[in-house]
Amino acid sequence: MSYHLVVHTVPFLEFSIYSIINPNSLRKLVVLSCVFLILSGILLAYPGLFPWAEESSAATLMHIWVGFFFLVIFPMYAWDHIRGHADRLRELTWATASGFIQFFTGMGLILSGIPLLLYGAEALDLQREIHLGLTFVLAGTLILHKLSKK
Repeated sequence: MSYHLVVHTVPFLEFSIYSIINPNSLRKLVVLSCVFLILSGILLAYPGLFPWAEESSAATLMHIWVGFFFLVIFPMYAWDHIRGHADRLRELTWATASGFIQFFTGMGLILSGIPLLLYGAEALDLQREIHLGLTFVLAGTLILHKLSKK
């Protein structure tokens, strides 16, 4: 299977990341980064439950670096995924609802994660709680999206 670069008259609106990257590989990268960020975020949020990971700078750094990757790849994937399934998005199903929630949750995680990175989780208590709550919402919608009929 070959993939060709497609360039249209309005490159920003018509260019698809799927034209240069296998869609299944990209989906797996996004899901794996989500799962890693969820697990590492829970590990960082509840250090008392994981005594072996308390004060782990490696977990913090990995969470930050995978977060940077998520910051770039998630919006691109979401945009292409929405455009690719535009015909099915007109009807309300569990897959559609969980996908919309995933999109807004992912964007919320990005927007709440940047200030946490800049100012630290200890300085912004409410922001940290919002970020943690969105983490659990993302985990739930990933499971719901996977189990729903498409």
